Amino acid sequence: MSQADGTGGREQLSRDDWLDAATELVVEGGFDAVRVLPLARRLSVSRGSFYWHFRDYQDLISSFLQRWQERRMAELGLLTPGDADARTETRRILRLLLGESGRSVRRMRVELAVRDMARRDEQAARVVAAVDEARIRHNQELLLRRADNGEGADDLALLLYVATMGAQLVMTGPARDEQTLERLERLIANLAIQWYQRGGGPLLD
Repeated sequence: MSQADGTGGREQLSRDDWLDAATELVVEGGFDAVRVLPLARRLSVSRGSFYWHFRDYQDLISSFLQRWQERRMAELGLLTPGDADARTETRRILRLLLGESGRSVRRMRVELAVRDMARRDEQAARVVAAVDEARIRHNQELLLRRADNGEGADDLALLLYVATMGAQLVMTGPARDEQTLERLERLIANLAIQWYQRGGGPLLD
């Protein structure tokens, strides 16, 4: 049973409650909007309740970045290959990446805010680099499962990552064009399919 927080009778919030509230502030205004007092007001508790869970503001931001990294890494487990042919599997995975969850405004705003912070914060830079590396490596592992010649898989994995990230950014939001999305999906998939059809190999001479 959770303890009372002593600030109006509300039960003590969890660490994740504070991080969830911080996420909403990031969505609304980036990390500049994340401050202890606005967080406490949003959660209807006193500022002192914050220190049950975090040493200080920097501990909150550090915890936010760590959780973001853990959740992005966990998502890669959902992008597992099946037993269908390469074309079908490539299109299926792209539908997951470019589907509603991948293109949600909320998700993209958080990702962009973390990437913006990475330009001036060492921990954020390490987190973004680790997530990028894991995503690209995961792409490469998927490619190597079906390639006769794995040479060039690293370059193609990078290219596919940049293409899908760009598509997610461009197609985010309610005003998306489903025909354009379908076209992007086919174009990106064809990069991998043509490589498979050649039997793998380097992308550059």
